[in-house]
Amino acid sequence: MPDVREAGRMRELFALLPGDPGPPFTEDYLDRVIARGRRAVRRRRIGAVAAGTAVLLVFAAIVLPGVPPRVRPAPPTHPGRHTAATVPDRFAGYSVFTSTVQRSAPGRAVALYGYGSGALLTMFQQLVVGADADTYRRIDAWDRRGRPAGLLAPDGTRVLLGDDAGPTPDLLLVDLTTGRERSVALGGALEVRLLAWSPDGRYVAYSATTRDPAPGDGGTVGYDVQQGGTLRLLDLSTGDSREFASVRRPSAAAFAPDSARVAVQEAQRVHLLQLDGHEDRIVTVAPGRGLAPRVGWSVDGRLLATVPWDGAASDDGTVLGVAVSGGDVGFVALTPGAPPPPAPAVDVVRVLGWRDADHLVVAVAPGGHELELAEVALASGERRVLSRFDPGLSCELGMQHCEILDLQLATGLVPELTVRPAGSPDRGPWPWSLRVLVAALIAAALLFALYLSRRRAAVRAADLETDPRRRGGGPALGPYR
Repeated sequence: MPDVREAGRMRELFALLPGDPGPPFTEDYLDRVIARGRRAVRRRRIGAVAAGTAVLLVFAAIVLPGVPPRVRPAPPTHPGRHTAATVPDRFAGYSVFTSTVQRSAPGRAVALYGYGSGALLTMFQQLVVGADADTYRRIDAWDRRGRPAGLLAPDGTRVLLGDDAGPTPDLLLVDLTTGRERSVALGGALEVRLLAWSPDGRYVAYSATTRDPAPGDGGTVGYDVQQGGTLRLLDLSTGDSREFASVRRPSAAAFAPDSARVAVQEAQRVHLLQLDGHEDRIVTVAPGRGLAPRVGWSVDGRLLATVPWDGAASDDGTVLGVAVSGGDVGFVALTPGAPPPPAPAVDVVRVLGWRDADHLVVAVAPGGHELELAEVALASGERRVLSRFDPGLSCELGMQHCEILDLQLATGLVPELTVRPAGSPDRGPWPWSLRVLVAALIAAALLFALYLSRRRAAVRAADLETDPRRRGGGPALGPYR
């Protein structure tokens, strides 16, 4: 009977245990336990209210401050006072915290460019940079419209976007001083490529086609327009467009300084057209050369700037692309009997505007990765650096160099442009997605801290009921308060 013997041994062992029941409870022990329990309940409630209030305050501090109405006017300027446009001596690096034009209008811009990287993660932004302060804003509609190449108005107050996602019935005009967007109808669904904006801000030259690519042919909007587009001229004051059917497959355009004519490249020929469609003359450029996009006509009207032309040609000789790096800028004289054009400006990434008849503003990349804005004297070739872009590893969570795409300056502001020391960038209120994410993380941290606090209070209450030392009012309980 092993079970009986085992039970007997257990009884013997229990008999050896001391029979002292411990110290007796004091007379006020129950009152003290109840008071201590009520105090713990009050602390938990106060902690819950404090944590909830902290969560609301943090959420309000992150999400609500600085959130403007849907359209917020730019800061007013002094009536009658003209301020020269400025460019920072160094452009700020990439940031996911950059707000948008619609949520926080930046005012007139000095530059427009695409910025980011797509090596591992697609992290591109279309940015405008303020001409009067270090404001950086993203273009809201750029992502909605397939990330098209836009145009910055000569005075820096507007951006015009097409749609690279496919045929579109309209162009979108974004006012940088108010954040408002205005649709400009095209009269039908067209694939569009924007070419140039006139210096007076009234006209935009673009190429468009109704071609509908067959499924699976690999065509894109830009490719389709280059293959079958015709020149069109949009009058922004009326919203009307005029087609110049005689100019097919235009590759680049630039307006005359008086906005009365437009130069349009088709293959190796540059058509000089009046705005009513009358052709003044045709200028032939050398093979492998093309009109500098948007800014190819000099401010005194006597030169056309040309750049190396890159890309394949169609069957009829139309060139399909323009080089954007590692080339030189050549010049073609338009005035008969004028002095010979200046020598080419070498090692230019992109022509950005004319300072005056003898000076260009260009983008150069002397170090490979670091892009600079420089002023070039045509007579001597001397350069003066105006600004630099951040060359560091700031894209894709610090893993990639940022790329700069389709850099443009507000051409009407270039003649008066001065350089300002770069300050702390004003990126506007955080995007809603980031605000909500950060608020949620902080709220979760506060709630977790509250949970730990309540757990500690529960453990202390359990100790109060089970620890014999607390019954007699010893040190473990502490003085009554």
